[in-house]
Amino acid sequence: KSADIIFHGLGRNTSRCLEIKSELGNRSEILSNIFRQVYSIEFNDEYVELQKRRFNRKNCNNVSITKCDLLKLPFPDNFFDMVLCNGVLDNIATFIQTCSSSEAQKKLVLELKRVINDNGCIIFGVKNKHGFKITENSNKKDNEILSKHGFSKYRSILEDSDLSVKPYWVLTSYNRPHYSGSLYDEIATKWLFRNLDILFGTKILTKKIELILSLLKKVNYPFTKIMMKFFSPYFVFYCSKTSHSGSIENWIKKNTKYTSLLRISHRFKNLFILINTKGEAEKVVYIKRHGDDFPNKIDEQKLPDKIDKQKLSDMKEPSKRIWLAKWLNGRPVNSQNENEVLAAIDWLIDLQNNTKQERMNKNDIIAETSVIRKKLESLLLEDINQYNGWLDEYEKYMEKNPFYKTLVHGSFGGGNVLFDPKTRKINVIDWEDLREKGNPCYDFVRFLFYVMTSTSTNPLQRFKECLKDQGDMSKITQQVESKINMHFGFQLDLVLLLRYFLMKIMTTDEEEKITEKL
Repeated sequence: KSADIIFHGLGRNTSRCLEIKSELGNRSEILSNIFRQVYSIEFNDEYVELQKRRFNRKNCNNVSITKCDLLKLPFPDNFFDMVLCNGVLDNIATFIQTCSSSEAQKKLVLELKRVINDNGCIIFGVKNKHGFKITENSNKKDNEILSKHGFSKYRSILEDSDLSVKPYWVLTSYNRPHYSGSLYDEIATKWLFRNLDILFGTKILTKKIELILSLLKKVNYPFTKIMMKFFSPYFVFYCSKTSHSGSIENWIKKNTKYTSLLRISHRFKNLFILINTKGEAEKVVYIKRHGDDFPNKIDEQKLPDKIDKQKLSDMKEPSKRIWLAKWLNGRPVNSQNENEVLAAIDWLIDLQNNTKQERMNKNDIIAETSVIRKKLESLLLEDINQYNGWLDEYEKYMEKNPFYKTLVHGSFGGGNVLFDPKTRKINVIDWEDLREKGNPCYDFVRFLFYVMTSTSTNPLQRFKECLKDQGDMSKITQQVESKINMHFGFQLDLVLLLRYFLMKIMTTDEEEKITEKL
């Protein structure tokens, strides 16, 4: 997700991209899946060596690494479609010592303007000296950047170079761009303020931000544009020689007739939430992160209200890179709220009852465990026999009991299971891991694990307490277990299933390994 900030400025032309201060190369690697050729500028010799190994190991043959003078780039005029320049303009003295900081900033901007083509975009990510820390778990590395300027100064530096400048706020930072939107889009900014506690969760917001939100709610979020200019922790400026009307963002506005939108980073894609003039989120455009295709129109995915065997194909994500769908309201289910947790379990039970298929057989079970066994062997674990013993127990258990295949969401938990306070209903999003015929235990166990570990203090301690029916979550987990047992018609061995689930997570290359919280 670290390069997602490009999606406000990305256009149809994806031939060449330049990243300045590429460090470990993670963003350059992502860009290599979007642009045909990526140039990576890095000044630290250790980082350069690490990048070489990284790109060689991952067969990124379209990335070129270089060290050079930023004021004399070794590229011809009008060469790039995009330049990504995060943390340089606000920390210029670190990279250019041959002249004063103000002079270096002006020269750098002009040099980047020289190498960008007429349809291209230069992206500057900067830290705001006035900015508030939004969450307690902020990126320590980003905090090392000592910005000397606020919004107006950065904008003037860029506009003085005769560039068309579009300023955006970004949370939590340009290297972790979870949410972003135009500073001039007051409707989208108000929507953000109203939903900030939902998007982040009140437990991880700073006390200062919580206080500001509580005050704003009483006065209907006034002066949002002014507040964002002053308090946003980071800004991103999209600069071009022209108005850069060919960006994906402008194309979405033109095709959907919505003028207010807000971008969210998701697992494998970016979301553009479309907000009406009343400040209500109505629809969402999905864009798969990787690819260089740019469709001529947006197809709408119409999800069924009720999922059954005849409508399974409707749940699959479209094969196209960009599509439109209805926005589903809600916030992540509160794991400490009994009614919300049980509502999610009821939703999943209803889903499985409507998609129940043939019974799992021995071949199905062996196919599951063989993948884990092979991965465990490659990890060269000392206690491999114990792991294999657990897998043997799992196979016998699954074969002995009647488990029937059902539709499997694959990521049932966390931010994918939403509770809408207005309708009191559950909405489920993010179906990219959908399996039409899968293990019916998987979604239940994954959600139970989320409930048992969802805490900002000590997930491991809570997990152990739940296993022993102790602690503040014991009542909720007991009720969840009771509902699941009633659904299957017999008492599940949840310890055995949780153990298997954790081995599966440990041995699969998921983007976000949920075992990290343990």
